[in-house]
Amino acid sequence: MSIAVPESTPRTPAGGYTWRQDRSAAALTGKNENERVGAIARSIGQAAVEILAGTRPASQLSRWTEPEVVERFTQRAAMLKLVQEQCPERRAAFDVHRAARVRRVRVCNPAPGCWEASLVVEEATRARAVALRIERVTRQWRVTHLEVG
Repeated sequence: MSIAVPESTPRTPAGGYTWRQDRSAAALTGKNENERVGAIARSIGQAAVEILAGTRPASQLSRWTEPEVVERFTQRAAMLKLVQEQCPERRAAFDVHRAARVRRVRVCNPAPGCWEASLVVEEATRARAVALRIERVTRQWRVTHLEVG
């Protein structure tokens, strides 16, 4: 005797794992993809400002960014730390990075698989601009360019 399985029931592949519909590549189109890229841009932008403040290591960007971006932020953070040590009278100027928070994220899609985002990061005494270029390679997002103003 056999059991009839309705057609609407998805079959589990041999490995036993199925992608949830909201995580599939096909579902990441339009508004869903826009929201996902915005969330990535927000977290990477916040991390970049914290790296420049010296509160986070630049190696934490390596999962999402190209190696050149990580290297550049490592050098820039080291340079800022050196200036901070050599100019103790300007210490207050460097504290502005410590209370940074993302106020606004704008995302656009100039080409298929390529997104650009701009962020406004507010600090205690000023606002900063962060710009990112995010590209989709197979199922992974990579930040290929990252600038903090």
